[in-house]
Amino acid sequence: MKTIALIALLATAAIAQEAPAPAAPKRSLLKYNVPASATTGVRTDGDGGSRAGGAKLPSLSVLTPNHVAFTTQAQPSLFWFQSGPVEKGADVRFEVTLIDPKNPKPLLKAGIAVSGQKDGGAGIRRVQLARHKVTLEPGVAYKWSVALVPDAKNRAQDVTASGVIQRMEPAAELTAELAKKDTDKAAAYAEKGVWYDALAALSDQIDATPKDAALRSTRADLLEQAGLKSAAEFERKK
Repeated sequence: MKTIALIALLATAAIAQEAPAPAAPKRSLLKYNVPASATTGVRTDGDGGSRAGGAKLPSLSVLTPNHVAFTTQAQPSLFWFQSGPVEKGADVRFEVTLIDPKNPKPLLKAGIAVSGQKDGGAGIRRVQLARHKVTLEPGVAYKWSVALVPDAKNRAQDVTASGVIQRMEPAAELTAELAKKDTDKAAAYAEKGVWYDALAALSDQIDATPKDAALRSTRADLLEQAGLKSAAEFERKK
């Protein structure tokens, strides 16, 4: 089991800002095509609200469609959305977990006090598996989850959201398209049904130009295609 230091998680909980991303290519229509082989009904959302002891918690959503979604990367990024900040002074922890179905011990399990997160954890966030030296094997459907934990002794009080990610080998056609100089990578991945890579490519562009309203609108459109309406609405207000 890899237990990640709390400081390491804090460094990656917010959308990464350190590494500059390439300038955005000319924007084309971004349409996510659901893979025909995708198993549905695998996403769960975490409903917020009041908990025993008085803690009022926001909702959580993993930013993935409600089916087994794909990546071509060995160490992809995982994204989630927290609908608002945790109340100031509340003793609440945030956890992210990644599980191999063949191994009961998590590949990634990390936690941090929400008070240590920017904006109380609110907004669209990401964790980069490369920073935690976690590698996905092709063909394995990994379950991952995020949780707000108001009482470590009573995990029934948690707000938890989860989804599934599976690594696939890129088709030759996709590889050829990505090799072109002016390819819109986010659109190329979305067209071929590679959800996680499409979202990451688009988010990298937003990291490079965070005030680009057109990019944020495009990300909102992509999230809406996956039924992630709350995250899409949040993005449109940025």
